[in-house]
Amino acid sequence: MNLKKLTALGMTAAMTATLCACGTTASSGSGSAAVSEDGIAAAQEKIQSAETGSYVATYPIVEEPITVTGLVVGADDSVSESRLVWDKVSEITGINIEWINIDEESLATYLASNDWPDFFHTGLLTSSQINDYGIQGGRFVNYLDHLDIMPNLAQTLKDFPEARASSIELNGEMYQLFAVSGISATSTSCRPHYRRDVLEAAGIENPPTTVDELYEDLKILREKNGVPGMILDTTNTTGMVPMLFSAFGTLNNLAFDDDGTGQVVYAPVTEQTRHYYEFLHKLYEEDLMNREWLTMDDSVLDQQAKSGNVAFMTAAAAQRLSLEDLNGDWENLDCLAPLTSEYDQTQTLAGVIDYRNQPGMFINKDSQYVEELCKMFDIAFATEEVVPGSGLYGQTFIWGFEGVDWKMNDDNTYEEIVPEEFSSFSAYQAQALRFKDLGRADAFGTATTSTPGNSQARQKAYAKNVIPYQITEHIFPSDPTGGFLKFTDDEQYIIDNKYADIDLYVTEMRAKFISGAADIETEWDTYVETVERMGLEEVLGVYQTAYDRWCEAANS
Repeated sequence: MNLKKLTALGMTAAMTATLCACGTTASSGSGSAAVSEDGIAAAQEKIQSAETGSYVATYPIVEEPITVTGLVVGADDSVSESRLVWDKVSEITGINIEWINIDEESLATYLASNDWPDFFHTGLLTSSQINDYGIQGGRFVNYLDHLDIMPNLAQTLKDFPEARASSIELNGEMYQLFAVSGISATSTSCRPHYRRDVLEAAGIENPPTTVDELYEDLKILREKNGVPGMILDTTNTTGMVPMLFSAFGTLNNLAFDDDGTGQVVYAPVTEQTRHYYEFLHKLYEEDLMNREWLTMDDSVLDQQAKSGNVAFMTAAAAQRLSLEDLNGDWENLDCLAPLTSEYDQTQTLAGVIDYRNQPGMFINKDSQYVEELCKMFDIAFATEEVVPGSGLYGQTFIWGFEGVDWKMNDDNTYEEIVPEEFSSFSAYQAQALRFKDLGRADAFGTATTSTPGNSQARQKAYAKNVIPYQITEHIFPSDPTGGFLKFTDDEQYIIDNKYADIDLYVTEMRAKFISGAADIETEWDTYVETVERMGLEEVLGVYQTAYDRWCEAANS
């Protein structure tokens, strides 16, 4: 797999229950042990050499029923103590699960005790806790030692390089499982929403394709409606922001990024960011974008999105629009394809790796049922039903049972089946089907929901105008954690003590450059020099080292 900058054109997408635009948050590595190059190399060898066809599971897994304990942290247990999916798992495996539920505040105390369950069904363990109890303490099972009885997991690690690279700890061991479903409409990171009806009401027949066309459209909207026609998101990973940034150069992430050669660069001090700020300042100065974008709360954002005056809105506000807000036509809610500019003619924008470590599934090394648990958890990564009539395979552990909880239609749409007592499918998932997403759920492909509404309108727009252009190697979100990258103690110290201050300063100067409080023409060089004096070179060295490790793991 080539991890350089490739567009995701033609890539198979998969549906996910996903949560937020910036994707997932992996451990940052605070408190992590030193890197074991031999251990990481050995881990890659175990994965690549795993024989996925040598072991064939039989059910039930055990000759006589057994009972194991599983800890769930912070999950809603108000509807049932168990979940329908896990009840079926117990039925076919012969492994009964006694669930223990605690709140997040109690987790640290629970870990410090010696009274551990057989496994932890949670992704809330911090990197320090993973280090203390796993890397240093040796109290978690290393899944890579059991790939011979987990052929579905082994194949998934081969099929999803990003999951492989993100799951392995710095010592070359793997303590937790994950959920993965590829790239999908609902897991896109960049979602540049616009209202087609607002453009048409102003006499604009087609959405903009370049930043110059966007500028002209915003002038028309300002003259027609008397107010700015665009509101930016406040974060660097959602809405119009990453799409606009990508239009001014070859980088796609507004913090750290790969320059296309494997070299890590810090985007805020590049000429691409300067051109991007210059464009936004022009919009700000001419009152073509809302000047209060950094301070508007949700109620104001919603009011603006519904007003009929704002064509380009924040991602969150777009998700809350109703059919009435959109003049009775869901097709009025759409997404822009990436824009181009005089600086860059390629249509790309930041994407997201749909890898989630929320399920955790840390196995207590002292459990007497380690092999049985590994065999049971492997069901979650199967690509087809493991027992005829059971309905159990990877998709089930996120979406429930095909034909009962969801179904695929011939027109490449899916249907969610919600029992009357639940307010939504997501509520049904969390309260009755499963605790947290787990396993491999890539069966939906590019399907969109069959239910007319806001979600369907956005999913269709993402599938058409976002997914084909996504850069999927989105491992550099705009926060000091580095996203999927893992850091040693020394590396994390530099991030905590140098990059945190740099990020704060860069964020402050972003607002000043866009608003004009700082003159980008006369102050840009001083700004860059200040960032460099704050230790940028050392920070870049840390990210380069961590990124090289990540790429090696993903490409091995």
